[in-house]
Amino acid sequence: MSSPSERIIGHMNKDHQLALSDYVVVYGDVNPANLIEESVQLVSVDEKQIVIDYDIIKPPITKTLSLYWHDAKEDENIQVKAYGDIKGKLIAMAKYCANEQGYAVKKLTKVHGPDFLGAPMYLVWLVLFVNAYDPTILRKLFANDALFNKLIGYLPGWTFALYRDMEKNAHRHIIGLAIAHLGEILFFTKGYLAKYRAPENQRWIWYVMNFFEGFPVMLRLRRATK
Repeated sequence: MSSPSERIIGHMNKDHQLALSDYVVVYGDVNPANLIEESVQLVSVDEKQIVIDYDIIKPPITKTLSLYWHDAKEDENIQVKAYGDIKGKLIAMAKYCANEQGYAVKKLTKVHGPDFLGAPMYLVWLVLFVNAYDPTILRKLFANDALFNKLIGYLPGWTFALYRDMEKNAHRHIIGLAIAHLGEILFFTKGYLAKYRAPENQRWIWYVMNFFEGFPVMLRLRRATK
């Protein structure tokens, strides 16, 4: 059976390298741009201190952060007197270090695609662009489709009024949606993704989805970061 120290080391190195990197940046006063994040490893832990090894880019060397628990500032002022206190201390340290850098304690690493709320917006954009080009295209396309005309007979009257408005004012709707969704990106999504440290390539995917879908993307982001 592994010792408490070995279990903590294995768990932190496997699942919480982000927290270890934050410890190095804040407590070790290391520039995050000069830190090789994947090199950060917890190598020792006991009731007195933790020891973390990490590599930096310039100069290209391996360094060590030896941090005594009583020197590890955090907002809950947890004292480590036994191994049972270490988990709470590490969590409090992770929250403190993330907050000191202006980040959330967790990192968003996955892109969550359109759901039942967001997916219909792509069809809305398609209809708007087609109508902006030629409002008669869709009417001509489905005019002689018996099945389509039978199905739309079951739709409520307001859907026809909505479509006629989209047909008549397609350009206006395109401009309005574009402005509204760009505003969401600039004033919410951009900062939210930065706070949760989403990778640059993933951020652009979120931006594109937000441009077309609007608020459903904001809801997905909140669910993904709970």
